[in-house]
Amino acid sequence: MRRVVRSRTYVAQLKTFIAQGTETFGVAVAERTLARVDYTIEEHLARYPKKPIDDQLGLYVYRVSRTPFVLIYDFDDDELRVHFIVHGRADRKSIDPFSADW
Repeated sequence: MRRVVRSRTYVAQLKTFIAQGTETFGVAVAERTLARVDYTIEEHLARYPKKPIDDQLGLYVYRVSRTPFVLIYDFDDDELRVHFIVHGRADRKSIDPFSADW
């Protein structure tokens, strides 16, 4: 299975979303959402990473089920690299695929 590497940008975005979720929906909902995101990355995408590629970003995208979030990533035989997490309704056209801080 691939090793998972998360960008500092992804980590910061996720922390912001979880803080907002905790404030709006409570700790239990935020924790369930975080668990779904982590499970999706570690148990699904690390094993089966090939999903639709966003032609404008040149990166793969995957909507995390039962959450409002989309993961933006790339991969090779050894690593799954998670660049960003965004809200599903976010305009991905404004994302610079090279702006992730590693």
